Amino acid sequence: MGGLFGGGGPKGPSQAELDAQEAREDRAEANEAREKRKLASRSRSRRTGGQRLLMSQDRDNPALGNQTEQRTLGPGRNPRA
Repeated sequence: MGGLFGGGGPKGPSQAELDAQEAREDRAEANEAREKRKLASRSRSRRTGGQRLLMSQDRDNPALGNQTEQRTLGPGRNPRA
């Protein structure tokens, strides 16, 4: 009776369609992972951006940070010294 109404065709999607769907899912996962890495990199640079410039190797001694001249305190300004 199944042949009476033409029910003998293939069931479900073909192998080519399944492969194409899997490729689309892989591309979507790769794009999602790339976006997550971008967001993490951006937030990391916001957290540590100032430290990188402060501890730059271009400075004479990066551990000291920004040195300013003392103009108000010190032994040169003490009249009792």
